[in-house]
Amino acid sequence: MSLRDIQSEIIAALQALLAPLGQVEEGDVRSMFDADDDGLPDSIIILQPGDTVELTQQGSPRMPGSLREQVTINLIPATRKRQYAAELRALRLAIKVATAGPKAGLHVQGVQLATFATQTTVPPEPGRRWAFHVMPLQITYVQPLA
Repeated sequence: MSLRDIQSEIIAALQALLAPLGQVEEGDVRSMFDADDDGLPDSIIILQPGDTVELTQQGSPRMPGSLREQVTINLIPATRKRQYAAELRALRLAIKVATAGPKAGLHVQGVQLATFATQTTVPPEPGRRWAFHVMPLQITYVQPLA
C-alpha cells in the first residue's frame, strides 16, 4: 500500500509554480549560504519546510482514514546583489503574483487553504553577501492515512 505524501506534492507544486521566477531549491537557508558557492545564481528562491501542526476540532476524535494538518513552508527569496532591497522587493512581489488565490495557486488534491504569515527581511550579516526575505506560507491540507 502506497500512501500519498501531501507535503512532498506541495513542495513539488511550489517548485513548478515558482520556476519561471528563477532557480528554486529545497533546503535550509543557513546551510546553503555557509559556503560561498559560485555555482549559485545572484538571486535564488529557497523552499525551507518548517513546522507541521495537526489540526483537530475541539471535542472531535481523530478520523482513522485521514487527518487535517497545516505545514509552514518558508519561501525565501535571496540575493547577493549589492542593491539587495530592490531585488528582494521585486522577488517578493513576483512570488505573491505566482501564489495568488486562496490555495496559493496550488493544484494539489487535499489542499484547502494557504495564507502568508508575517514576513521578515534579513540583510547580509557582516562579512556575508546574501540578504533574504522570509515568507512563511501556511498551507492547510488533508493527509490521507489509508
